[in-house]
Amino acid sequence: MLIGSSQPPMAPPPPPHLLPRSSSFSSSAITPASPRHGNHRSNTPTPHAATNQAATEQLSLLRAHARAGRMRPAREVFDAMPAPGRSLVAWTALMSGYATHGPATEALELLLCMLGLLLRPDAFVFSVALRACASVGSLRLGWQLHGAVAKLGYVGADLFVANGLVTMYSSCQSLRCAEKVFGGIAAPDLVSLTSMLSAYTENGCDAEALMLFMGMVHDGVECDAFTLSVALRAASSLGHVGLGHQLHCCMIKMGLVGNEFLDNCLIGFYGRSGELQLMQKVFIEMDVKDLVSWNTLIQCYAENLCDEEALAHFRAMMFECAECDEFTLGSILHVITRRGAFDHGPEIHGYLIRAVLDSDKHVMSALVDMYVNWATVHKRHQMFPLRMLKYYLSVQGELDQFIVASGLKSCASDLDLAAGRMLHACILKSNTNPDSFVTSSLVDMYAKCGALEESNLLFSRTKNPCTAAWSAVISGNCLNGQYGRAMDLFRMMQGEHVQPNEFTYTAVLMACMALGDAVSGMEVHSNSIRNGYGTNTSVLKSLVTFYLRQGRYHQALKLCLSLSNQEVSWGALIEAFAQVNDHVGIVNVFHVIQRCGLELDHHTACLILSSCGKLALLEEGLQAHAYMTKLGLASTACMNSHLIDMYSNCGNLRHAFDAFNYMPDKDASSWTSIITANVENGCPETAVRLFLQMISKETFRPTSKAFLSVLKACAKTGLVSEAFRFFVSMTEVYKIQPSEEHYSYMIEVLGHAGMFKEAEHFINSVVPSGSGASARSLLCAAIAKQNGSDRTVKLAAGELARLVPGAC
Repeated sequence: MLIGSSQPPMAPPPPPHLLPRSSSFSSSAITPASPRHGNHRSNTPTPHAATNQAATEQLSLLRAHARAGRMRPAREVFDAMPAPGRSLVAWTALMSGYATHGPATEALELLLCMLGLLLRPDAFVFSVALRACASVGSLRLGWQLHGAVAKLGYVGADLFVANGLVTMYSSCQSLRCAEKVFGGIAAPDLVSLTSMLSAYTENGCDAEALMLFMGMVHDGVECDAFTLSVALRAASSLGHVGLGHQLHCCMIKMGLVGNEFLDNCLIGFYGRSGELQLMQKVFIEMDVKDLVSWNTLIQCYAENLCDEEALAHFRAMMFECAECDEFTLGSILHVITRRGAFDHGPEIHGYLIRAVLDSDKHVMSALVDMYVNWATVHKRHQMFPLRMLKYYLSVQGELDQFIVASGLKSCASDLDLAAGRMLHACILKSNTNPDSFVTSSLVDMYAKCGALEESNLLFSRTKNPCTAAWSAVISGNCLNGQYGRAMDLFRMMQGEHVQPNEFTYTAVLMACMALGDAVSGMEVHSNSIRNGYGTNTSVLKSLVTFYLRQGRYHQALKLCLSLSNQEVSWGALIEAFAQVNDHVGIVNVFHVIQRCGLELDHHTACLILSSCGKLALLEEGLQAHAYMTKLGLASTACMNSHLIDMYSNCGNLRHAFDAFNYMPDKDASSWTSIITANVENGCPETAVRLFLQMISKETFRPTSKAFLSVLKACAKTGLVSEAFRFFVSMTEVYKIQPSEEHYSYMIEVLGHAGMFKEAEHFINSVVPSGSGASARSLLCAAIAKQNGSDRTVKLAAGELARLVPGAC
């Protein structure tokens, strides 16, 4: 037996792996009982059952203990009964108690003992045994029980047994067998239909559950509260909020409003569906709110990341009810940890000690996790995880894998290798076999603390490492710069046929980027698609970064379209295109941004305008202008300067002037842009006039680029004296050092005017020696002028040949 007893042991049962093939099920001495829907007791009288008052009192006491869940006293009463006085009713009462309150394995052992004593179970006994088998989850024993009840003729005729079989197969995750049993029921009642509904929902077939429910409604089956609750659960899993609303209306029509069980189900449905206002409304309208109501509400708020609401309702709950249970505390501790509201932690800790809830494993795990996260956030108390583990052991008496993993995570975050090693030693001393979660946490901790050899050694000694362990060792090697080994480990992982997860792929792609291995990176991309991670956000972001590093910008853009807009740095993508002067790519990204209505910063907007201008795409430029005006970006002087440049490059001087004239505050940059636009679009006279207007305003200081543009305008219009006046002003007044381009345009001014001697004099006296640009300008001007002297042409050509060999 699984629970020890001080009484003498019962008769040894037959081997537990098989039901005995005795004459109990085949002998002609035992005929199948006539199945009925009422009392399933045997008609064979127990000796002295009616006359023995002591036996009757023992049976009543046994029933009372079993119904109340006091299984140890119930077993003591049963063991104290004389063997002849143990009627089938006594066996059934004890089995039912174990099946209901646990451990269910005791109920199955009692059935085997009955069969060993050649007692004939009736249909009710088998239904109890099937319920216990469902709790244990033993499909093999369930098959044997199914065979036994089929031999006795209970399956098709007795609904207790048929419903028990459906529940058993559902709990053992054999849905097809449950469907076969259900299909064999001639006239299923509401319990049968609800059992099949539950079977579908418990095995993830919510669509089939809703189809069965709709069939029940169509056939006029009157549903009860439990049936509606199962339908609500299926609708919630499939996200059918509208069907949930209809079910809510059905409850109102059926007069089930006010049913605490259904109201709690409605709260859970609306909470899981994200309909938090309706959830709150159902909760407020409840006449009686029990602990389940409060727990469901708080848990739903926590699951929807509404931490403030969860904490507020927890306070209200404690004010109204003055008590909570382990489920409440588990939810609130997770909220406190996630929110970082660690000031509430000691209050919760104090309460759970007063309420004697510190013996609950899940509550203590959440509490220790909260304290470990507090220590990690505040970067204090080295060895804190070790102290918390010691406290946990003093309360629970044994290690908890989740607590150990949480402590190792804290050690990894704090780079506390000493504490991590001590935790590892505690695991080894406890002689517990660490699960995959703890093993991967150990590998990760050693790697993050810089002990890569220990991490690799621990991994190599792990038998059949899981995906988490492989991911941890690959990430650890990448973190420590061992990218080649990380790639080798990934290939070994594939050879072992272990399926990677998102963390594996992100780590391997990091290694591919570090090694510059484009081929392996594309192979990893293909592998991620085959294994169903082609749309995973983390993997996609790593792939975008990988393709950007490889210069495959359009492939990166294609992947970005698969991500949500919040997950993509569109500015970084445009910057990457700009670095390689891929203006077409920038315009394509802008189309995506415009279509999705995304925000832009000033720098990204300027890059988009520049690309439209360099590609001379006036239509796209107009769209960009309108979009940036809508975002409120077109009012700055810097943005208007880029608008003027864009319209100028597109050859539309009118729009350039509009952008300039609508500027509320013009600066030197905007004046320079409009001057350059006029020069480039064949209006040099206007450019000179605008330059004179600019320098007449004392608030503006002309830039080097502005002087360059006005000198070019003078060269085109032959304004020699104005050119010299501007040149002298630039050097003497504004102290701007002339560049080669400034000298070139001055020589071009003189050359175009036919003043070649003055040009030669300017080169010899003003232009620094070694300037090839001035010689080219002089040569071009001399050749352009048909009356240029041969001497000037030869002078310019010789000077150019000397400075740039092979140019002439």
